[in-house]
Amino acid sequence: MKPWLFHEIARHLGVVCDEGPGVAGFQIDSRLVGPGELFFALKGERVDGEMFLAEVKGRGGVGAVVPKGYAGPDFGLALIRVEDVQESLRELARVSLQKWPVKVVGITGSVGKTTTKEFAAVLLGGKFRVGKNLASYNSQLTFPLTLLNRSGEEEVMVLEMGMSQAGEIRKLVEIAPPDVAVVTKVALAHGAFFPGGVEEIARAKGEIFSHPQTKVAIFDHSFGRFVEGFVGTRVSFSLEDRGADYFLAPHEGQFTIDERGVRACQWDVPFQQNHILHDFLAAVALCRQMGMVWEEIERQVEGLQLPKMRFEQFERRGIAFVNDAYNASPESMRAALSNLPVPKEGGKRIAVLGVMKELGPFSEAAHREVGHFAQKYVDHLLVLGKEAMPLCEAFVEVKKPGECFEDHASVARRLEELMSAGDVVLVKGSRSMKMETILDYVAPSH
Repeated sequence: MKPWLFHEIARHLGVVCDEGPGVAGFQIDSRLVGPGELFFALKGERVDGEMFLAEVKGRGGVGAVVPKGYAGPDFGLALIRVEDVQESLRELARVSLQKWPVKVVGITGSVGKTTTKEFAAVLLGGKFRVGKNLASYNSQLTFPLTLLNRSGEEEVMVLEMGMSQAGEIRKLVEIAPPDVAVVTKVALAHGAFFPGGVEEIARAKGEIFSHPQTKVAIFDHSFGRFVEGFVGTRVSFSLEDRGADYFLAPHEGQFTIDERGVRACQWDVPFQQNHILHDFLAAVALCRQMGMVWEEIERQVEGLQLPKMRFEQFERRGIAFVNDAYNASPESMRAALSNLPVPKEGGKRIAVLGVMKELGPFSEAAHREVGHFAQKYVDHLLVLGKEAMPLCEAFVEVKKPGECFEDHASVARRLEELMSAGDVVLVKGSRSMKMETILDYVAPSH
């Protein structure tokens, strides 16, 4: 990253101080602080950041942004005292975009936003110097770090924007207004905070189009009515509706893309699953709006890779495992189940599914619906967590075997007993369920 001066940072945060050290980076987790970095001592639910200043110093940190009321030792760190540490983090991220301007692509959606972000970064790399979120740094606290820790040499920043509640996308847009904004598929997620269901979620996601700097809106075709008030260029994409501006369909073992009703290209694409192709098409539509020609995009396609724990496939002992454990919602559960590989002759499909969190009043019905959906695609179901009991109950209604468990080790032991060469095993659940630990038991070193 380009260097910051400590007194310059302090000035931007409304604090006057003497010349201080140069700052090599920014962190909010004391365990990640490296030499020369500045630490934001955020207030946590259980502990506050200023409790870790000694650790920050021990790791080579040079300073910290702390609450104005902090009266403890500085441990040799240069301190900037502010009214609100989180707002200071947001403000400095905004300043970074003013210091080193860059074209911003914002991406949100209920499912597929991380994969779309990763695909877009690779494809756009055929024409531009591209930056992107670190890992899945898409929250109110982690999003600013991507902007602060970028090199400053990027021409385009592809930024995933996440939310749990209404208003959170708008807050991220205030930090980094997108020049181009993308919405992937919108579905029931974080329902505990959206009593109005998918309609309310869609309106909250639509906040990504709220800034006057945003000139292009790219969206799943089904989302169109939520973009009617947008005054810029509107671009839709779909795998189902040929009326979309960009339409992808299989054709003689390859895939064709129609651009506004005209056949534009026919490619080999390294993925077959519909939900992944959906994210790929979103990234392609983005590239076209960014001025890339088809040949530039095609050259980048073979470099595409799925993010970890997103339909990640590997084989052990003749068993095909699908690690889709990064997160789960009803929509992503259906996508994973309906795109499972075909078992080898004599093999079976086993799904190991965990709780879908934060569904609130929709939880029981959503789990039950996924259980019914799984009947068509799964031969044996293992379920982890009490909240997912309705999923298991719905599955066994057709006399297929389903079992419920309350801890990871028990699920793993039962899976070990069930699976054999030729089988396909899907592992999926919400992030907090840490479903990937089951694979640590049954398929170590995956």
